Amino acid sequence: MPLKIEYNDWAGRLDSSVSAVFETMLARSCSPTEKMGGIVQPVSAKILFSGAIDGEFVLYASRSVAQVTAEALLGQVAGADDPMIEDAMGELCNMIAGDWKSKLETEQATCAISSPMVSKIDGGAEGLTSGDGFHRFYSFEGNVFGVQMAL
Repeated sequence: MPLKIEYNDWAGRLDSSVSAVFETMLARSCSPTEKMGGIVQPVSAKILFSGAIDGEFVLYASRSVAQVTAEALLGQVAGADDPMIEDAMGELCNMIAGDWKSKLETEQATCAISSPMVSKIDGGAEGLTSGDGFHRFYSFEGNVFGVQMAL
């Protein structure tokens, strides 16, 4: 099963990318954690890969975790209905997916990535439409969010 080994490698790269982006851009430590419970008022951001790799990358969190994340990224307090929350989730998704892509082998790294698409629809990452994939969950300062990749 060489594909499973590759997915494990890709998940390790994802852990490294999440950690690097959080440390660099949010000045926070972030590490993998156990699966989280249900998401209340979800905010998700999705990026599509095409070319050498075809698939989707989805970052999702509850609205309250997305708000804390936006405040850390922007360096200012965001109101609960601030549209910058969605913008910050889209940008965070873009940075993590881009860092993950930069860690791929040369041929795979030629894939293109789309601009992030942000949604506030219930369901988090359950709407993925392509391929096999995996979920990872991360925690920073007790705030948990998820990433799903389908490739």
